[in-house]
Amino acid sequence: MRSWLRPGDAVVDVGAYKGGYTYWMRSSVGSTGSVLAFEPQPRLASYLRRCASAFSWSNVRVEEVALSSGAGRRELRVPGSEPSPAASLVGASLPAGSGGYLVAVDTLDRRVADVAATGPVRLVKCDVEGHEMDVFEGARGMLTADRPPLLFECEARHDPTRTVEDVFEFLHGLGYRGFFFWHGRKLGVERFRTREHQVQGRRPYCNNFIFVPEEGRDVREPTAPDSVSAPAGR
Repeated sequence: MRSWLRPGDAVVDVGAYKGGYTYWMRSSVGSTGSVLAFEPQPRLASYLRRCASAFSWSNVRVEEVALSSGAGRRELRVPGSEPSPAASLVGASLPAGSGGYLVAVDTLDRRVADVAATGPVRLVKCDVEGHEMDVFEGARGMLTADRPPLLFECEARHDPTRTVEDVFEFLHGLGYRGFFFWHGRKLGVERFRTREHQVQGRRPYCNNFIFVPEEGRDVREPTAPDSVSAPAGR
């Protein structure tokens, strides 16, 4: 991710959680860049704002909103009473009896206007526990115009109504090509198989994907990371 970013870039962190990616994004784009971080869980959004204030992260703006394919309010499902990395608008993989509460929902196309005013979006990281298709549908305009690379989590277990391949197909239709890493090797997503690469309890387990535009902005090809471990943003 950091190899793609330059000082002055505008970037988006969807599902910022505790700010692990936000931290490195704001460091990479510098004081002339901007990071738009979305986190719908109120306590986590408040925490991120306190961090931005305490450490003078003037290039970070935190939005307490969930992204989707439309605007309004929806129930955010959360396991237990504490903020959780598993919070989801889908909630299919959450334990029975998980609670929830209403949160504001909007599209990335609508929310990115202020960031785009400083230049095109140069990267989108997305970790939304099964709602990624809706996020990308709500960002169709920006993805078509700005052509940012995408780093996102996608798992079959999160949304039984859609497959991982459905998300790939949507992005392919927008002119993106995708990759994943398996045993340290970069592979095209046409080689991805859920029954082989996303087997619960088996390592390695692949749920992170990189998509880059087929044409347009010159984007450095992704290279294999030193290690493959936790899901994006967790």
